[in-house]
Amino acid sequence: MRNILYYKMALALFFSLFLLPLWAQQESRNGGAQPNLALKFDHESWDFGSIKEDGGDVKHVFTFKNHGTKPVVILDVTTGCGCTTPTYSRKPVLPQQSGELEVKFDPVGRPGKFVKGVVVYTSAQDKPLQLSISGDVIPRPKTMEELYPFDMGQGVRLSANFHAFAYVNHGKSVQQKIEWINNSGRDLSFELKNKQRSGYFSHNAPKVMKAGERGEFTIGYTLPAKSNVYGSLSDVYSVVVQGVESRALFSSHAIAVDNFDAQEDDISVPCGEFSKKFIKFGDVKSGERVQDSSIEIENVGDKPLIIRAVEMQSKSAKCSLKVGDRIEKGAKRKVTFEFDSAGCDYGIWVDRVKIITNDPSRPMQTLRLTAIVVDK
Repeated sequence: MRNILYYKMALALFFSLFLLPLWAQQESRNGGAQPNLALKFDHESWDFGSIKEDGGDVKHVFTFKNHGTKPVVILDVTTGCGCTTPTYSRKPVLPQQSGELEVKFDPVGRPGKFVKGVVVYTSAQDKPLQLSISGDVIPRPKTMEELYPFDMGQGVRLSANFHAFAYVNHGKSVQQKIEWINNSGRDLSFELKNKQRSGYFSHNAPKVMKAGERGEFTIGYTLPAKSNVYGSLSDVYSVVVQGVESRALFSSHAIAVDNFDAQEDDISVPCGEFSKKFIKFGDVKSGERVQDSSIEIENVGDKPLIIRAVEMQSKSAKCSLKVGDRIEKGAKRKVTFEFDSAGCDYGIWVDRVKIITNDPSRPMQTLRLTAIVVDK
């Protein structure tokens, strides 16, 4: 019995001292110890440092080596931006041979710091290899036309002639600055003459713009705390410079919604969910009137959902939801849309319906209606 025990101990010792190292060495040669690292890059990231926006493309070459026992092929290289372009060969890289992957970055129109990922797919790795480039693009000096792209005539240019504010809450204000320049050699009178007015828009544009000067004025919307106005606010002005009306208009837009800061808490709120966001009436004969009730709205929140406004671009469509409609907690309601093709041109008809509610997460939701008006 003792002899058998000594024999087992000697066999175990022989295996650990001689056979195990040989086995491990063979596995390493076969790539078993590092099955996913046959192809290795000498570095995985590169920082270009500071580069000029108008200095042209910059390039960097990532070098790799095949440490495996079989040829490796780069199958694909992807980047997350069209500004980053990889160049590589699809020829097999033999064991112990090296290759190159060139990455080019175009800085035009991309001022500031950047980090771009480069994903490399190969025949040797199950998972792609991750590379990256980074740097800081120094902005190029902009021309006057780029800084002030909107020509109002007589030498006056603006940085913008339109601004959409998204939401403006009751009891609050939203503002935006508009930059201007008088590129002429004389003082010029300036006026924004109202063409379409919401009653809640304001501006402090100067009445005179001095010769050769540049400056800014503020536009914005202010809603009273106790207001019944909801939905789209649109304001359009003609621009008059030195008594001459510009061909370009100045306009602004916002959506009036509730003041959600006044809510007691952020949890007990209404939440409206539409079963879908589009209606396809299909082919509709000219002069025909059709209906669709396939959309359903559900209040999945904890308080009543109130319809604040329903806006439709076309007079040919109607919606069963009305201002003031309430949908209680957990309740559902079918929404009926009607389309009257009388007076519509033949062909594709499209309308977008804006539904404004007291849902703080999505005060406005947009539905799309389509139809094809055909001959009788």
